[in-house]
Amino acid sequence: MQRTFNILPVNLTAISHDEVIADVPCGTCVKCCATLAPYLTTKEISSGKYPISLTQPTKDDLAANPNCGPIVTIFKSLTGGCAMLVNNLCTVYDDRPIACRQFDCRKGHHPKLVEFAKEKFSE
Repeated sequence: MQRTFNILPVNLTAISHDEVIADVPCGTCVKCCATLAPYLTTKEISSGKYPISLTQPTKDDLAANPNCGPIVTIFKSLTGGCAMLVNNLCTVYDDRPIACRQFDCRKGHHPKLVEFAKEKFSE
């Protein structure tokens, strides 16, 4: 059997942010990990350290950059969260992506976590 490889002209998109590394008092909370899969930078994608998924850009992403292609994230679990979360523990914690280090649910970056963060951290 002969294998045929087709090269697809796909413009993959890596996302990075200039957020500072967050000092979030998460404790044993893994809500962000169970809900989201972090974006990967170009360097993280090239490293081969992380299994990847492709995520469809949002309408806002496409409005800001019409050439935006599928966005590269860590591989997603069947529930949509990070597949590196196993038994409520991050299996890549010591070498987790910069997006994980920067993420702060209290800042309202993701609509799925806004209400949760208000309840968890409101005084």
